[in-house]
Amino acid sequence: MNAHKNFKKKINSFLYNHMWLKTTSEYLVLLFMSVIASALLSFSVVCFMKPDIPEAYKLVTGGATGFAQNIVLLLEVCGLKFDAATDTFVFSILFVVVNVPLIVLAFKGVGKRFAIFTIVNVILVFVFSNLIQNSSFFEEISIYIYVKGGILARTLIAGLCTGLSSAIAFKYETSTGGFDIVSYYVSIKRGGPAGPIGAIINGFVVCAYYLMKGFQGQNIPLNDSIVVNGQTITEIGPWSGAIIGAIFSVGYLIMTMIMVDLINVRNKKVQIQIITENNDLPKYLLASVPHGATIVKGKGAYSGNDRLIVYLVVSTTELKDVIKFIREIDPKSFVNVTSLQQVYGRFYMRPVR
Repeated sequence: MNAHKNFKKKINSFLYNHMWLKTTSEYLVLLFMSVIASALLSFSVVCFMKPDIPEAYKLVTGGATGFAQNIVLLLEVCGLKFDAATDTFVFSILFVVVNVPLIVLAFKGVGKRFAIFTIVNVILVFVFSNLIQNSSFFEEISIYIYVKGGILARTLIAGLCTGLSSAIAFKYETSTGGFDIVSYYVSIKRGGPAGPIGAIINGFVVCAYYLMKGFQGQNIPLNDSIVVNGQTITEIGPWSGAIIGAIFSVGYLIMTMIMVDLINVRNKKVQIQIITENNDLPKYLLASVPHGATIVKGKGAYSGNDRLIVYLVVSTTELKDVIKFIREIDPKSFVNVTSLQQVYGRFYMRPVR
């Protein structure tokens, strides 16, 4: 264990002495994670939300992806018909177009590096979507999941993949584009989690999609006929299908929100309570941690010795380093960590680059 720590310290020391190499390695990792995030989003949408299976019911994803789906559906309602390949191509183009004003928001309201890698992610989603659409390998996966698991399996897997995609992008301070940019921007400004914000925005997109589905007036064929009160039902009406689709799409959004908030911990905060006899510890903390602290004088119940009780709020991404620092300064200190729902007041958050 000590050998591993020493090796890690040597690597960090080497990188800090060669900043160009450190910066290059950071950007390579960011690019690699962007590829994974974009591939997951494309896989989710093409294989599970709108699979190339004639009888499979298409679901809406929400966000810019869902907004692009809304436009494609609107074109269909107006009389334009697309085959599967053309549908995916049109969707990909619209996805890029919808992202243009949102990327402007990313440049002005979030950060330049965030915006640049968001552009990279949007382009990658365009590429991966068309590659997956034309791949028999992914088509087989899509068909198997559809046949064996039905719409519920599609919903859960799609939510898992999309949520993981957004969470990975958020964790590395970028996004896969779309309304993820808006939710990330708002979460930075108000200091709360990103998942619920995205869910609210996506809810409006889902409602618009299924209202159009209902007005489109197309019955939805069933894979297997169902006998109800002596009548054989082979299809369901457009509004029944719209409600069913909305229910499963909401399930997809909830799954996505859970994944995002599980992994993206940038805006989550904890309170650290430190009980110490070291009177210099608060000074060391203020010199090393970009947050203020509150000190309360106390007395040990057993020893009767004077104590300092230091209250400090940090983000969960800082927690590990702060605890390590406290234990190095005062190994005998007693440290208690409590999760916080929300923080009001001045709290420093490192700007997104």
